[in-house]
Amino acid sequence: MPYKLSKRSLAVLTILATLGTGAQALEPNAKLREIAAADQQDRAGPIDGIDNTKLARRDAERRIQVMQLLEQGEVRVAEDYFNAAIIFHHGEAVEDFKLAFSLTSIAAALRPDRPGPRAAACSAWDRLLLRSGKPQWYGTQFEPSAKTGKIELSVVDETAVTDADRKACGLPTLQESRANADKFK
Repeated sequence: MPYKLSKRSLAVLTILATLGTGAQALEPNAKLREIAAADQQDRAGPIDGIDNTKLARRDAERRIQVMQLLEQGEVRVAEDYFNAAIIFHHGEAVEDFKLAFSLTSIAAALRPDRPGPRAAACSAWDRLLLRSGKPQWYGTQFEPSAKTGKIELSVVDETAVTDADRKACGLPTLQESRANADKFK
């Protein structure tokens, strides 16, 4: 029985195929930039002011739009990969987070001078681990405490990476992340 690729696997192969084609001479995809900006706009303002039902519906629509752009080969430069990753970073399924991690990793490889994609790859990796029932490594994910309801750092495997690794990715130390949890309302 032949192996059938999922749409997401096919999209990743399409992405990888573009890497050696002089993609960085191309302009960023304006439509993808708009989709990513809308994603961020939906998350602007206080957390308690966000209608999560509407947000989930818009996020799902954006994932469909971005998957179509991936399938059409319209994601070609580092900014495109990063913008596409933002959309899947706000996904629901483990597959979404796998794709977000792959896309941010490609963006980071194409533009190693920019810290944003490295930090985003770490964040996507942490979401993937947590959604898979494992502790995060980098300390980028937070959740409400079951006891107090306050936002706190999600469980971290403190042996997976060091604070030096976190800093190299443009992230705070674990101690700094724990202190940052107090900023969430």
